[in-house]
Amino acid sequence: MPSRLSVNICARCKGVHRLCGRMRCPILERFRVHIGLKLDSNEVFGASPSVFVGEFGYPRVKAGPMIPPTTDTEYAKLHDDPQSWYGKSIEEIVELRSRLIRSNIVLDTRSFLRGGKGIEAIQDIALSARPIGSEAKFTKPLKPRLTFNGVTAPIGPTGMAESIRIVENPYVPRKIYQIVGDGDVKTYNAVGELYTWGFTPYYIIKILTAGLLGQARERRLVPTRWGITAIDSMLGDYLLERVKEFREIDEIILYSNSYLDNHYYILMLPDTYSFEMVEIWLPRTVWVKDEKPYIIENFELYDGKWRKEDADGGYKAMRFTVIEHMYRIRRQAAVFSIREVGEGYYAPLGVWNVREGMRKAFENKALKFRDVDEALKYISSNLKAPFKEWYKEAKIPKMFKLQKKILSFLD
Repeated sequence: MPSRLSVNICARCKGVHRLCGRMRCPILERFRVHIGLKLDSNEVFGASPSVFVGEFGYPRVKAGPMIPPTTDTEYAKLHDDPQSWYGKSIEEIVELRSRLIRSNIVLDTRSFLRGGKGIEAIQDIALSARPIGSEAKFTKPLKPRLTFNGVTAPIGPTGMAESIRIVENPYVPRKIYQIVGDGDVKTYNAVGELYTWGFTPYYIIKILTAGLLGQARERRLVPTRWGITAIDSMLGDYLLERVKEFREIDEIILYSNSYLDNHYYILMLPDTYSFEMVEIWLPRTVWVKDEKPYIIENFELYDGKWRKEDADGGYKAMRFTVIEHMYRIRRQAAVFSIREVGEGYYAPLGVWNVREGMRKAFENKALKFRDVDEALKYISSNLKAPFKEWYKEAKIPKMFKLQKKILSFLD
C-alpha cells in the first residue's frame, strides 16, 4: 500500500481502480446496506432483465442473471433500464436496484463457449429484448445486502448458484440474430451496426458482456464494468468517423442540465471536432476530503485520441453522448463540457447518470452567445467552484480564442 496518499485519490479512483491498495474500497463499503427485501428461500424466480459479469479473479469470473422477485415483465424491466430512471431520486433508484438479485456461477472467460452449467441461460437472457422467466437455486440463503460501484448501478443480494435456468423462450429481434450469428464480423463493426439499427447502448452492453459479439474465435465473456466503458468508447469512435464528414456549427451554443446534484454545461464552438471534459468534485462530497474542489481534466483533438491515458468511464460516457448529439444534428464542433458534482450526490449510482444527464441537456433549450468569454462568464455564474480553479485546467476554450482562421487574414 502506498505510504502517503493524496487527499484526492478517492475522487480519481471512485472505488474502481483500487489506487489506495486496499482490496475493498472503504467508501463503497460504507454504502453496503441491509435492505428490507425478505429472502426466506434458497431459490428465486422472476423475469430477468439482464446479466452481470464480475471482474474479480479474471479470467475466471462470477457471472449470472439478475433476477427481481416478480413475473411482471414491465416492472422487471424497470430494475435495469437506466433510460427510464431519469427523474427518479437516489432513494427510488436504490430501492429498485435493491430488489435485483444477482446469481453467480464461476466461468472461465477463455473457454465458456464450450458450454456448461448455466451459460446457455445467461446468454439467452442477455439476448432477449425483454425480461424472461428465470430461476436460480442458491447454495445457501442470501443476505439482504446492497453493494455499490463507481461505474455500474447498485446491485442487490448476491449469491453462488447451484443451478440457473430459464422457463420461457427469449425474445430476440431478427437483426440481433443476424449479427450474433455472423462469426466473421468484428466487435467494433457489430457494435456500430446495432446502434445504427436503433438498439440502445444498454442492450448492446448486455450482448457484449455475454460473449456474443465479434469474430467467433475471439469471443469472450466481458466483465460488466469493462463492457460499459468499452461500448461508450467504441460507439464514440464509430460515430466520430461520420461526424468528421459534417460541416461545423456556425454559432456558439451552450446546453445545460442538472440532475441528482450533478450539473452539466456543454459549450459547443464553431470549429472542427475536439472534446474536453472538466469534472469538478466539490468539497464535502462523497469522494473529496480536501477543503478545495478536486478537478479532473482530459481532452482530445481532431484525431479522437484522449491526451491522458487514465481516461475513465465518466470521460468516455460524456464523450460518447456529445458525439451522439453531433451525429444526430449532422454537425461537428469543438466541445468543452463541465460536470460539477455537489454534496447531494451522496451515493454512487454508475455512469448511466452521466450519460442520461447529458442527453437531457441536449433536449433543453440552448443558449447562444456572441463570444467565448460571454459564455464562460455565464457558466461561472452558475457553478459553485471558483472560476480560476477550473479555468486554469481548460484547454479548448483558450485554443479557440487564440487561434486564427485562414479567412481572417483576407479581411
